[in-house]
Amino acid sequence: MTLPLNTRKLILFLSATALFAIPARADFTFVHVTDSHVGATQGEGSNADRDAVAFREIASLNPRPAFVVHTGDVCETATPREYAVWRETLKSLADIPIHIAPGNHDVRWNPLGKEGYRLGTGQPLYHSWDYQNIHFVLLDPTVLLQHWGHFSRAQLDWLKRDLAKVGTDRPIVIGFHHWVGRDTVQVDNEEELLELVAPYNVRLWLQGHGHADLQWNVNGAPAVMAKGLYQGSYHLIEVTKDSIKVKRRTLGKPGGDEIVRDKSVPGATNVQWRELMTVPLAKPAPYRLRIGFRNEQGATQIVGIPQGREAVEYQLNGSTYAPMSASDMFDDDAKYAAIPNPELMPGEQYARVRVTLGDGRQYVKSAPFFINGAVTPAWSTNAGGAIQSHLVRAGDSLYVSTMGNDLVVLDPATGKEQWRFTAEDAIFSTPVIDNGAVYFGSADHNVYAIDTKTHQPKWTFKTGGAVLAGPAVAQGVVCVGSVDQVIYGLDAATGREKWRVKGENMYQSNTATDGRRFFVGGWDNTFRAIDAASGKVVWQKKVGRDAKSGKILFYYSPAISSPAVGEGKVFVTSNDGVLHAFDAATGDIAWEFDGKKLGYSSPLYHDGRVYCAIGDQGHVFCWEAKTGQKKWESSVWFVIYDSSFAYSSGKVFIGSVDGAFNALDAETGKVVWQYRLGPGHVFASPAADEGRVYIGSLSGRVTALPAK
Repeated sequence: MTLPLNTRKLILFLSATALFAIPARADFTFVHVTDSHVGATQGEGSNADRDAVAFREIASLNPRPAFVVHTGDVCETATPREYAVWRETLKSLADIPIHIAPGNHDVRWNPLGKEGYRLGTGQPLYHSWDYQNIHFVLLDPTVLLQHWGHFSRAQLDWLKRDLAKVGTDRPIVIGFHHWVGRDTVQVDNEEELLELVAPYNVRLWLQGHGHADLQWNVNGAPAVMAKGLYQGSYHLIEVTKDSIKVKRRTLGKPGGDEIVRDKSVPGATNVQWRELMTVPLAKPAPYRLRIGFRNEQGATQIVGIPQGREAVEYQLNGSTYAPMSASDMFDDDAKYAAIPNPELMPGEQYARVRVTLGDGRQYVKSAPFFINGAVTPAWSTNAGGAIQSHLVRAGDSLYVSTMGNDLVVLDPATGKEQWRFTAEDAIFSTPVIDNGAVYFGSADHNVYAIDTKTHQPKWTFKTGGAVLAGPAVAQGVVCVGSVDQVIYGLDAATGREKWRVKGENMYQSNTATDGRRFFVGGWDNTFRAIDAASGKVVWQKKVGRDAKSGKILFYYSPAISSPAVGEGKVFVTSNDGVLHAFDAATGDIAWEFDGKKLGYSSPLYHDGRVYCAIGDQGHVFCWEAKTGQKKWESSVWFVIYDSSFAYSSGKVFIGSVDGAFNALDAETGKVVWQYRLGPGHVFASPAADEGRVYIGSLSGRVTALPAK
């Protein structure tokens, strides 16, 4: 039957009205979670229990999410037991797929490092996939043994190839653990990432690590962070062919004008749902922000040129953003900031200019510039991989371990490569050179002995896990700890195992020796003295206490700081910031200093004195080795983590995380000079000879500076 014309018009009108009245249903939804921090227990109130509750809620959402994206810190310390609890917890998600990126907690204390993450989660370190109209990418910014971030060269090369296949118009969502695009820099080479993705249509960034419900903007695309999953936060993301809508689920007090209560989502009375944003999927027009520099009257002028008359800010070497002033240097829209050159240490500076548009979008442009001064590098070269360990100056060579799987040997006079040996995985281990061989370990589970003349292996020894620790040699024995919780004593000539000492957790720091005994600290809170010939434990001490409870806790182990020997004593810092001076023969405490902060930097013994950085605020100290009397306390004003002192020509040298390299008078602690190395976190410890000091960074660059 044919309906009358007026009736048909009425039906069409009602249908159209219904379309406008009923919100468009998303083509699909997915959920973003982060920081589940599963521990070794599953009882009521545990993180695993809270995560399971959240997963059951996610599994009951209507419409059912297509998948879950997890941006890292799956487990707390990432032991096999914790990953087993994680896999059990994951059952509460039913059959909803999950894509995971690693966080620092997933690799930092993991007995198998990044290998342990892959085994524990069954997922790669980084990967991508397509779902309907969106291309998704998860990356790995984790740094072995650190909470800071860095994208490896191999990963960035992979991403470049991956995005080239996608094209510049398809919408892209990128997730990983450490944040980018905020004032405080966590990932030292975030600019490389942002430059790489700039031509593409990135519409959303998913982040973790900060344990806060936040949103910000990264070069025109919104970024969101959630609190930990166990803290009750996650994002529900609805995708249509035209847009992405982000809602945040969090715990809090009922009420508040900005709270959107979505009755279609189950939850307790204190669950709040907030609609954060709707992001169009169409690629926005590019925004051109330029940056320039010029020197005038002893000052460096940083110039930012936006497309319009927006407010413009600048940031120098990772400091807080500050407003820029109007300038007619280039055109009416230009802004500038003038920094007197005497206020800048010599070396490579890094400036960022940020413009904020009226709709909240932000765009950042970065560039380096140089300040000349009294300190000038003798040479600088790239070793081809991130550098985290101690550099070693021995014979006619400079030895550099890299996370790019290479032991690189350089000419200390010129920086030219003499030779290199490539292992099958990262080399964090600090090498030791003895009797024509260089000994070191690798994350490929092997201990190596390489002939310094032929550059070929004399022998290899396979352990049960990554060998991140550095060895020592005494009485024909090579001693080194492994993440398999064993300290090995190997015949220096053949590599045959002579003895072993079983620990209770992994080892990452260097072994020290006084010629008769080996000294080893580990993540089991135990510092051991081992007889070099027999492997007998001569003495052992439990150290690393929580300041509030007084209890020995894993986190404060003597595991990052490497010991030093002198005056019949052995010196080591536990992570609670206490420097211990033990009698080398008996283990009795000769003296201690409580810095009440972090204790990651290794002590240096030289000529009757002990030098060490304690805390993360740039504080450095010197003590009399015999008595523990403090000779001086000073500051370099920049954060120091794992970097430790080297001595030469009456000075001591140490690196700061942000790339500031520091020379102090060994007698007084006065800062003699500082030099900025440029982008690249500095966790490495320098090596020195009579004329020069050598330092490396996560950028892979090795720099030689004058020691005199």
